[in-house]
Amino acid sequence: MTAAIKTLWKQALNTFEERTSSGFKLCQKKFDKLRNLMNKITAEDVNLNKQILDFIQVQHAPMWVIDIFQNQDFAISIFILKHGFTMPIHDHPGMYGFLKVISGVVQVNNYTLKANEDHTIRLNKEEMAYRHKPITLHSNSPACTLTPKEKNLHEITCIEGPAAFLDILSPPYDVDIDSGKGPRPCRFFKTVSSSKACTDTSDIIEEVKLVVIEGQPDFYSGSLKYTGPPLM
Repeated sequence: MTAAIKTLWKQALNTFEERTSSGFKLCQKKFDKLRNLMNKITAEDVNLNKQILDFIQVQHAPMWVIDIFQNQDFAISIFILKHGFTMPIHDHPGMYGFLKVISGVVQVNNYTLKANEDHTIRLNKEEMAYRHKPITLHSNSPACTLTPKEKNLHEITCIEGPAAFLDILSPPYDVDIDSGKGPRPCRFFKTVSSSKACTDTSDIIEEVKLVVIEGQPDFYSGSLKYTGPPLM
């Protein structure tokens, strides 16, 4: 029987093939199939065990990363966030993505920018965005989805952990943006102000003003080797 993570990887290859080409068009049917497979992934499928989680909880780094696969079209990784820590608000320029919790519990705040973004990094630049209702995710929750325009920014807090989530991003951060401006930046933000949103979308709870900030020096990550089933 083919391992679940290998089946997921094969579907990601099929979904995001030639993602960085100018003529790429996302097939919604393939995307939905990938999401359905993502929803079924467990900690056991990637060999994330109690020994690894216990090791991480006593380390200094607030987050740990296990890279599973990356090519020019997409990346698959596991992020493990220690109890009580928050991954700051950050964006995913031009990317599609899935986040599937496989251990612990996190709270996710998603944001959608009001205006189209040119992905230019400028410290102190202000952005207006909608903040969606916060969602609490655990191992039985469906995968959280982001697109180049909808819910492209998020903030993740570990409320029961260490909490681990499987992540697929397409394209990866270090793949160039189409405009030739170099690798996709990961910008960090903080909230400056907020007000009640006047929209017809019940999922949106407020309009916020965000400002681009430097990465927080006290939030950093360590890395571990992937020990789950091989993909190839």
